[in-house]
Amino acid sequence: MSLKMLPEWTHDGLQFECSGCGKCCTGSPGYTWVSEDEIVAIANYLGLGLQEFADRYLRKVGSRWSLKEDPQNFDCVFLKDNKCEVYTVRPTQCRTFPWWLQNLTSEEAWCRAAESCEGIGRGDVVPYETIEENARQQLNEES
Repeated sequence: MSLKMLPEWTHDGLQFECSGCGKCCTGSPGYTWVSEDEIVAIANYLGLGLQEFADRYLRKVGSRWSLKEDPQNFDCVFLKDNKCEVYTVRPTQCRTFPWWLQNLTSEEAWCRAAESCEGIGRGDVVPYETIEENARQQLNEES
């Protein structure tokens, strides 16, 4: 039996169902980190060469790459009409939301995340194992 990675209050699972509202792709300035594999996948999906994709959609931050944002409202460059244009190949950071460690540290943090995510608290209960796997993926991407 393995030790559970996340706090005890998450062990019975959490209710979440994505509503497709796009709010997780908007807001204050930030970073949507992409790995080299994700860059290749998105470029291929869009039918672009790597250099053209990088010039259009990426910014270098230190030693990492982030997707660009709309300079007016800070929306993700791929958010159009509240839908992700690259949804099937979206980065790990996007796929694992709302199961980010910062949202799971406490019930209060989860409630704060729910203030901007209408999918939190609706739909079926997502099992702990799924939540933990997503949190691990996010953690692996950050390291």
